[in-house]
Amino acid sequence: MALRSRPHPEERSQSPSRRTHIALCAVLAAAFLASSCSDTDRRHPAVRQPIGEREPLRTGHWRGQIGMTEVDFSIDQVAAATVSVRVSGSVLRQAGQPKPASALDSYFYDRPRSCKRTSDGRSFDCTRYTDMHINNGQLCGLYEASGQVYRPCFDPVP
Repeated sequence: MALRSRPHPEERSQSPSRRTHIALCAVLAAAFLASSCSDTDRRHPAVRQPIGEREPLRTGHWRGQIGMTEVDFSIDQVAAATVSVRVSGSVLRQAGQPKPASALDSYFYDRPRSCKRTSDGRSFDCTRYTDMHINNGQLCGLYEASGQVYRPCFDPVP
């Protein structure tokens, strides 16, 4: 019996046609374009949210809104029993309100103050600002003034 040097015609694998290559390239291009238009686009970063875990207190600068006020909150020093803070900000103008006579009319700042750390060591209390703590990088707590209660979470300022 003689052995053949070539495979039987049915056993030969057929190379893909040019049309198959073009179709495959089109499918890959469509998949690439679809993935590049996903919701996790870098132009729209995820919004930071508190996750319920208190991080150790640290120095830093945070900014956020309480009612119609943009607040800058800085922790300058964290000691064993106290936290040194500075609070400043500006009153935001609603549409239709007259412009203030000067920029100073809408800006405020508090002198640096020393706030008391709570027994857990991961939060502190100041006048009007209580239970201030860091949660997922945000500075969160409770703010009470003029009979209103707010629960702000300020975003870190880079």
